[in-house]
Amino acid sequence: MAKQRQGGRWVWMALVAWFCANLLSQSLYMGRYGLPYDAQLLFEGLGPLYVPLLVAEGLLWLAGAGWLIHRGVHRVTAEKKNATVA
Repeated sequence: MAKQRQGGRWVWMALVAWFCANLLSQSLYMGRYGLPYDAQLLFEGLGPLYVPLLVAEGLLWLAGAGWLIHRGVHRVTAEKKNATVA
């Protein structure tokens, strides 16, 4: 149980760090150039590296969503189990 809890914390921390880094990067870019990122600019700037980064970000968000769903289901079933025991 402790390993699952620690793994969930790492996923959550990674999601928060990724989100904050994206937010900071976007705000710095907008502060300098006045416009948000352009998808074409990302494709041109990163080239073939863009696709693996996009896949990694997608997997990270899927892991976070899976963790939240798992946690929600676990809480609901625990509450039902506690309600039937009492």
